[in-house]
Amino acid sequence: MMPMGNWKEKRLAKLSDTDRIRDESKVGSGFGKNVSNWLGKDNVYPTNVLHLATECANRGHSASFPISLPTWFIKLFTQEGDVVLDPFMGSGTTAIACIKLKRHYIGIEAKKEYCDLALESIEKAKNGHKKAGITDKPMSLRLL
Repeated sequence: MMPMGNWKEKRLAKLSDTDRIRDESKVGSGFGKNVSNWLGKDNVYPTNVLHLATECANRGHSASFPISLPTWFIKLFTQEGDVVLDPFMGSGTTAIACIKLKRHYIGIEAKKEYCDLALESIEKAKNGHKKAGITDKPMSLRLL
C-alpha cells in the first residue's frame, strides 16, 4: 500500500451532501463516486491510483478528465501512428492526447452536443499541432 498524499487533508475536510452518497454520473454512464469512502484512509493499493492533476474546468462536459489520464494509457499501450478507439468521446480529451502524441483516433459519441464540443476541442488542438503532421482532412460526423 502507498500513502494517499497531502491532497486528502483539504479535499476531505468539508464534504458536501453529494460527496457522502454514491453520486451517479450525470451522463448516465452507470459510474458514480462516494468520496466519503476515502475518510480515515491513509494508504491505498498502488494499482488503484494514478497520480494526476485534477481537471478544474469541465469544458462543457460533466465527466471531463485531465489530458494526462489518456496520455498515460496511450503512451503505455500504443506507438506513434497507431489508432486509438474512444467509445465515449465526450469532450474529446482522448483525441487531443492522440494528436499531441502523433496517434490516429476514432471517437464515438451518442450525444450531439458532446460531439460538437469534441469537434471544437479537436480543431483547436489541430491548429496548435500543424507541425506534428496533422492534416486538415474533413472529419465525417456520424451520430449513432
